[in-house]
Amino acid sequence: MKLYYDTIVIGGGAAGMAAAISSAEHGKKTLLLEKSDRLGRKISASGNGRCNLMNTNPPKYYGDTIFANKVVRYCNYKDLISFFNRYGLLVKEKNEGRVYPVTMRSVSVLNTLQNALKMNHVDVLYKIYITEITKAEHFFCCKSYSGDEYVSDALIICTGGAAQKKLGGSIDGYHYLQSLHHHLEPVFPSLVPVITDPKSISGLAGIRIYCKISLKDGFKTIHQEEGEVLFTEYGLSGICVMQCSRFVNKTKLYFELDFLSSIFETQNKAFREITDRRDRFGSLSPIMLLEGILLPKLAFAVLKQASIPLRGETANSLNDEDLQKIISTAYHYKVEAIDTKSLEDAQVTAGGIRCDEFNPQTLESKKINGLFAAGEILNVDGDCGGFNLMFAFASGIIAGGFRKEETNIAEDAE
Repeated sequence: MKLYYDTIVIGGGAAGMAAAISSAEHGKKTLLLEKSDRLGRKISASGNGRCNLMNTNPPKYYGDTIFANKVVRYCNYKDLISFFNRYGLLVKEKNEGRVYPVTMRSVSVLNTLQNALKMNHVDVLYKIYITEITKAEHFFCCKSYSGDEYVSDALIICTGGAAQKKLGGSIDGYHYLQSLHHHLEPVFPSLVPVITDPKSISGLAGIRIYCKISLKDGFKTIHQEEGEVLFTEYGLSGICVMQCSRFVNKTKLYFELDFLSSIFETQNKAFREITDRRDRFGSLSPIMLLEGILLPKLAFAVLKQASIPLRGETANSLNDEDLQKIISTAYHYKVEAIDTKSLEDAQVTAGGIRCDEFNPQTLESKKINGLFAAGEILNVDGDCGGFNLMFAFASGIIAGGFRKEETNIAEDAE
């Protein structure tokens, strides 16, 4: 069987649904092909089921950063809000520019997109696995595992990245685009927990603490974040750790955790506090120097890393140099980064198809007319906070045919 369309979209995630809706809005007979039995599996899981759609703050993207910034300027958060409002979804902005559906439920987003597909008469086929894509003259031919062929003038690849295979992540799209003469930047996990040296986290599993965290290579700081860190059996997790994770790509890196800056204005004030505690609690364990400032297990870890003896010694047995070591360690607690968890554990894929081979204003290939790509398949990954879904929706809408007047783009850039 052979079916003909103006536009075929492969992949029914955020970018794919947005692309199919946008294409149909522009009067194109559109087909959406999805290899699983349902659409938007990652949308359903995003934001712990709340679906952080986008972010109103300046963009935070890595990989082909300039390309990503252009895409979310050409189709910005105001355009995305208008897109969702058009189909009945109301949104609200919460802390740090994060935008959610007013229901705070991802099912509302998914239902809105599925309704928009129906309203625009997009044909959706499930359990369609494409084995080969070719282009002859002006037409693309997508051959399925079952032997059916789907033919179109325009083809939009939105198959996502390799992260979270259980939610539909795969490498299929990379193969499709490589077969069409595009190039792949190596893929690796991003927004993922980090495996660390077990010694510095021993006994700390389950502890959460708000702190500053820096990923360092010797004395060089590679990336810094601030937020809640979660100690686990294998290493470190939490949003700020995961936002450092894409940079854990070489040996001899370590995290430096600052436990005290959110408590004391200066290190001198921290030193005066524990000096006073030495005078007040001198007959007790040195742990008392940090009791009530840090949890006991964390206080023990700090003193241990500071090489403070804890074999029955008392606080008043410590001299000022010992106290300085304690303070310095609490401000610069070191945890060696060994590796990240796998792509299966990652929220997003870093790496992907090179963006310099596509036009950011149209998402059309510079190599093959009529070929487009959008979403996580491209070499773009963003911070937590809605940036990745924002890029997926924006790039999908643009690929489907959305165009903004140049004057408006200039206004957005200001």
